[in-house]
Amino acid sequence: MEDLSTNYGSFDEDSLIMCQGNAALQDDEIDAACSYFIKVVRDSSNDANVKYCHSKIAECHYRRDRWRDCMESAKLSFTLPDSEVLFALCLLHKKDPHAALGIIEACDNLSSLSDYVRQELELREPEIRDAVASAPRRLPVIIEEKVKELKVQGNHKFKSKDFNAASKLYRNGIIILEDWFESLGSDSKYRSDKDIIEQVQNLHSVLLSNLLNCEMNQNNLNVCRNLCDKLIDMRSSWKKSYYWSAMCYLSCFQFQEAEQHFNMCLSCPGSENDSINEKIQFVKFIEIHQSRLEGQSILHWQEVFEAHSKNMSWLAGNLFAMSITKIYHETDTHWHMTTSALIDNSGKITNFMAPKYEASEKDRNLINEMKRNEKKKLYVHLTQIKADGSQQIGFTDTDNLSQIAKLSLSVLEEEINCKDVFNAFVKNYLK
Repeated sequence: MEDLSTNYGSFDEDSLIMCQGNAALQDDEIDAACSYFIKVVRDSSNDANVKYCHSKIAECHYRRDRWRDCMESAKLSFTLPDSEVLFALCLLHKKDPHAALGIIEACDNLSSLSDYVRQELELREPEIRDAVASAPRRLPVIIEEKVKELKVQGNHKFKSKDFNAASKLYRNGIIILEDWFESLGSDSKYRSDKDIIEQVQNLHSVLLSNLLNCEMNQNNLNVCRNLCDKLIDMRSSWKKSYYWSAMCYLSCFQFQEAEQHFNMCLSCPGSENDSINEKIQFVKFIEIHQSRLEGQSILHWQEVFEAHSKNMSWLAGNLFAMSITKIYHETDTHWHMTTSALIDNSGKITNFMAPKYEASEKDRNLINEMKRNEKKKLYVHLTQIKADGSQQIGFTDTDNLSQIAKLSLSVLEEEINCKDVFNAFVKNYLK
């Protein structure tokens, strides 16, 4: 057993507890040993004792194959040789033999290792050197895990729509990555290794892409433009590089450039053609209806486009025609429907409803949803306004809808009337 009195002074309470912990380790009572060392960490005011116990806790985790926990404890006592070696051995298990060997070769005092750690090193060092000879060099795990942790935190903030906080986390990850790479000497193996360069670029570009998403949601278009240029320079064959560039052009109403960059997405490996083709249709949709933007962001217009696509399909179908129960020819210039449409609060049409006295059970349920303000009633009317007798559609009772919902319905009116959907309806059903 180690002579603690030599290194840690007289046998005070800390020393006695540490002796109990080491005795438990020798008997392979790992959990009991760990609890002794944790007690010293929690209660002791002696920094040297606390650091020693962190090292022993790391050993307990290592013996239980808890590599991440071992590394966390080893970091808290990294100046001790046991902790440095245990950290390196964990790196081997995490498939980073290059970093493991680098730590071991830099360790100054391997002669002072505890018996268990020395035996583990003697057993594993040949394995490490063989792995180094055959494995590609990797980004140091400490850097990689810190950057990935910031990315995970940023993703969490993004999902809760805290875009400003998410941006800061992604930027911090980028800074750590860039600072590490810039700190390498010109003769560093990392700087010239193609595997390392690829790993840095891949991780860097993901952070940039996530940051772009945040800045786009905050409508920071100048920032987005600079980030897009940087992303394309970094990964010119990555679909997201051109996707965000296209979205940036679209936000600036540069429709030709946006469509060009969406088309470039299609030529990149792994692109989902259906999704990109839908974006190209979105560009054309926005270009047609640009005059109706009224200060709304492109992201809001994406919602309008999605609602419009569903509404157009719904209104053009036979269900609309079959839902008309009676039409009164009140004057020579006006048609009035007795049927009302139902839309939800985002402006998406969900159903057409006959008058209450002819309503089905499903219709009555929808009426009750309207009464609870879960859905809104929307009156549809046809107006005969052209000399050739053609009809046009209009919507009323939309005052309580959101601005995006009103825009969606405004576009819907224009689209239907331009395509003469209701002229065909009048011709076929209002004979």
